[in-house]
Amino acid sequence: LSIAAFLLVSADAQDPPSTMRTYQMVFLKKGPNAPPSDPAALKLMQDEHLSRLADMNRKRINLVYGPVLADTDLRGIGVLAVANADEARQQFADDPFVKAGVMVAEVRPWMGPKEWFHPPVGYDVTNAAHLERLVLGFLVRGANTTHDKATAAEIQKGHLAYMDALHAQGKLVMAGPFTDGAAARGIVVYRVKDVAEAKALAADDPAVKAGRLVLEAYPWMTFKGILK
Repeated sequence: LSIAAFLLVSADAQDPPSTMRTYQMVFLKKGPNAPPSDPAALKLMQDEHLSRLADMNRKRINLVYGPVLADTDLRGIGVLAVANADEARQQFADDPFVKAGVMVAEVRPWMGPKEWFHPPVGYDVTNAAHLERLVLGFLVRGANTTHDKATAAEIQKGHLAYMDALHAQGKLVMAGPFTDGAAARGIVVYRVKDVAEAKALAADDPAVKAGRLVLEAYPWMTFKGILK
C-alpha cells in the first residue's frame, strides 16, 4: 500500500480518507519539577510509568510509544486512538511523572493509517530483543513558501514519490500530517542507523531541497513489532 496516500493530507479536509483516521499524538515534555533524587523512588516511578504505557497498548489505546534518546525537552511520544485531546490528556493524568510535574503532556491531532500499528513482540525494556532504535523526525515548514501553485504542486508530487521510494526501501516506517496548521507539518520515522543518515535522506527530498520543509530529527526507541 502506497505510503504517499497517507502523507500530508490537507489540514483543511473535513474528514480523513477512509484509509486513515485522526489520532491524538501526546508529547511528553520536560516539566517544571525535577525527578526524585532517591534512586529507589525514581525506579518506582519509572516502573509505574512503563506499566501504565504497556497497559494502554494492550488495550489498543496507546498504539505506538517510546522515549526520545537525546538531551532535549521532548522526552517521548505516544499515538492514542481516542476521540480528542481532552481524552488523550486524561489517559496521562495519573501517570506518575505527569502527576509529579516531572513531565507535561501536550497533545496534537495527527492523521495516520488505520490498522498500521501492531502489538509488540514484548514489553520488557530490559530485553534488547524487544526494542527497536529508530529516528523520529518532524517535517517543519521551511523558509521558502513563495512558490506559485503549479510549482508547489509539482514539488509536493516529488515529495510524495520520494517518501514512497524510502518506504519501499524499508527506510521510512511511519509518516503522517498534523491537522492543526502549526509549523511542524508532520512526522516521519526512519529505520536507519542514526540521525545523520536520516538527515542525509531528507536532504534529497524535493520539498526539503526547495526549502518548503525542514527536518528536525531525534534518536527514538519503541518496541519491535509495532511498526512493520
